[in-house]
Amino acid sequence: MLGPRLALLCTGDFAEQAIALWAKSLAMGAELTTEEWAMAGELEAVFEAMYLMATADGELARDELLLLSQSLGAIISAGERRGGRRLELTLPLLKLGEVVERFSTALAANGLALRLEDVGRRLTSPESRDLALRLAAGVAFVDDFVAAGEMDALDALARTLGFNHDDALRVLREAHAALAEA
Repeated sequence: MLGPRLALLCTGDFAEQAIALWAKSLAMGAELTTEEWAMAGELEAVFEAMYLMATADGELARDELLLLSQSLGAIISAGERRGGRRLELTLPLLKLGEVVERFSTALAANGLALRLEDVGRRLTSPESRDLALRLAAGVAFVDDFVAAGEMDALDALARTLGFNHDDALRVLREAHAALAEA
């Protein structure tokens, strides 16, 4: 199943810190520093990049939505294995549907190109940009095949994030290798 496998691509200090901060940011009255709010926002932009990749073929079928939700859930749950507290991580799991609906509404209102631009603006750190490209590449392999439209979307995301086509292909190969080993 993609979910647990995709969580393997969510590595590094940024991912670990951002997952915990994003989880905290969803709580009513959350108290985070400006830097923590920014990091939480970057993780949500990473998740939106994954969503946009899942919809790259122009639709998000029910099974694709389920797999995407399971993938996001696995990434959030991996935070518990990295030291996050179960109570803090329960809220994001409960709000996943709400978050995905927000992504869907924004995509319908603005289109893919504008959503990619917005994601690129919100991903300010090199670590978040790398994570977004890695996870989007993993989403592209949901069915062990990357269609032309998915490659075009991955290239567009890569350009938005300051990468080139060769970088996108390299990350795609790395994601495929990591997911195939799992």
